[in-house]
Amino acid sequence: MADRLKVLLYYLYYKYRRPFTDRKALEKWQEKKLKKHLDYVAAHVGLYSGKRQLQDYPIMDKAFLMEHFDTLNTVGIRRAEAEAFALRAERERDFAPKLRGVTVGLSSGTSGRRGIFLVSDGEKNRWAGYILARFLPGSILDSLDIAFFMRADSNLYQAVSSRNIRFHFFDIYRDMEEHKERLERTKPAILAGQPSLLLMLAREREQGNLHISPGTVISIAEVLEREDELYLKKAFCLEVIHQVYQCTEGCLASTCARGTLHLNEDIVRIEREYLDRNRFVPIVTDFQRKAQPIIRYRLNDILVEKESPCGCGSPFLALEKIEGREDDIFVFLDEKGQKKTVFPDFIRRCVLFVEEERDEDAGEKGIEGFTEKRIEGSAGKRSEGAAGKGNEVAAVKRDGDSAEKCDRNHGRKQDRNHAEYRIVQKRDGSITVYADFGAEEKAQVLAEFRKLAQDRNFVLPEIGFAPYYRETGKKLKRVERERS
Repeated sequence: MADRLKVLLYYLYYKYRRPFTDRKALEKWQEKKLKKHLDYVAAHVGLYSGKRQLQDYPIMDKAFLMEHFDTLNTVGIRRAEAEAFALRAERERDFAPKLRGVTVGLSSGTSGRRGIFLVSDGEKNRWAGYILARFLPGSILDSLDIAFFMRADSNLYQAVSSRNIRFHFFDIYRDMEEHKERLERTKPAILAGQPSLLLMLAREREQGNLHISPGTVISIAEVLEREDELYLKKAFCLEVIHQVYQCTEGCLASTCARGTLHLNEDIVRIEREYLDRNRFVPIVTDFQRKAQPIIRYRLNDILVEKESPCGCGSPFLALEKIEGREDDIFVFLDEKGQKKTVFPDFIRRCVLFVEEERDEDAGEKGIEGFTEKRIEGSAGKRSEGAAGKGNEVAAVKRDGDSAEKCDRNHGRKQDRNHAEYRIVQKRDGSITVYADFGAEEKAQVLAEFRKLAQDRNFVLPEIGFAPYYRETGKKLKRVERERS
């Protein structure tokens, strides 16, 4: 009961507090919060003793955090016991117990090695209140069922549960038929899960095998590609697919009512290490995590800054998208043997432009009441702009006749099947495109890669094709470079 009351208080604080008037006011507030937190850390973490200025702290990563795990946390938990505790929970699929009153979890390990995170009850309650304030469509007093698909359950999520707000954990390792039966019984108002899982549910709904109509769909844990976002909007008849950019290091970004991702700069400070004019790697400092302080933690994600402000008026930095991981930048050689790097977004376009042309040849068709404005111009011209620009959607509103029309169309075969693809650069530099393409489409993909190689001045490596597949249980990555 005490935890739920604290969650409610945090919810009210984040939901109804006075908004920041502008960027300057936000940054002034950040400095105040940062000073208070660093004073605490300097006094309680031996490794950081006396460090009261942010620039005095080293930039850390997962390896640094794990190496200094025992001395970086303030709750006296050692790495060996935390890891054993978390692994036992994974094996037994029981995530309710705490280790001496502290929630322990493992990151999914997509960057090559798993991390261990510690969260106190106070931090857990703050997180729950913040998430509720961000994503509950109405009041916290409304009756809601929330279905969330995750690799692991956690006390973090169960802190949200109450008599009127019911959290339902769906284990992604269980059978889809079992999930469908539970979803039919639950009829969730909010559906949260990885894009790969949401895509599976969307197809089941379109085929008439699943009858749920969540008012809010939230993408978590994986990069939500633009084409997948558009498909989910159509399948669930929603104007916005929300996103939460969250990892071991905190809840870093979330969508506003307009569907734009904004950094959560009221709970984290993000330093930006720019890779080019608008791409950057975030360096995270959490203002209030004390059990395991996160200060100047460098992620290897690539974030793309939005060129124009979001119309919602928030002073929080707006993102165009999360492009992927820094270690999934493709590496090529030029004629002199010098390395040339190409961001994942440019690699995606070599397939997406083919998809666009195939759609244009088939005619601009879609479900009743839904239209798409295709990217215009030649492939050469399109390579100059950001992916997705011009691919605007007039979405179906979920009210009145429009919603009914959308629901009636779920049993109808779509004019265009949602394309599945993966592009992988092998350790030897060659590329394999996993997609169910015919000879003409393969030729078009090769042509797009040749244009890219000419534009970026690199020698095109061997490119092969194979039927589409992905490993169940692994995060969906459309563009991936194999680890050496």
